[in-house]
Amino acid sequence: MARRRLVAFLVAALACATATLTAQKIKIKYERLNWATLASFDYELPDPLTLKSGKAEPRTDVFPEKVKALHGRHVVAEGFIIPLDVTPSGASMFVLNPDVDVCMFGIPPRLNDWVLVTMPPGQRVMVSHLPTTVKGRLWVGEEIRNGRVTSLYRIEAESAVPRGVIGG
Repeated sequence: MARRRLVAFLVAALACATATLTAQKIKIKYERLNWATLASFDYELPDPLTLKSGKAEPRTDVFPEKVKALHGRHVVAEGFIIPLDVTPSGASMFVLNPDVDVCMFGIPPRLNDWVLVTMPPGQRVMVSHLPTTVKGRLWVGEEIRNGRVTSLYRIEAESAVPRGVIGG
């Protein structure tokens, strides 16, 4: 009898913990990403010889405090996408930028004018010329791959929906 009570208690505790975690996940407050804040400083690339040597470490001193403060925050951002891996079902990785001119007419953006977005495994966003709203967690910092700075900002998306799509 005591064993049944213990099992019932553990099942109830697990259900309560699961409900609490689900409720906490629903309560995430997203901050609107301010594109002007991300682009508010002149970013200078590290020394190319240091990058090519493979000994370059991401620098943190190149970002203003107001930009560093965004690291790890949950954000909602609206912008235009440039897909990096497009299939008929959409893109799982794309560049998000605030201006249609950047993606449509070839004006070269600065590294701090855009965000690299990665969708959750198995999810894709529909590729559209319309603004897309992305919700997720923002990471701030130089990402260095193969001797090059590949991004300054990254969002691990929870969702991405083009304007006009039901649910968007």
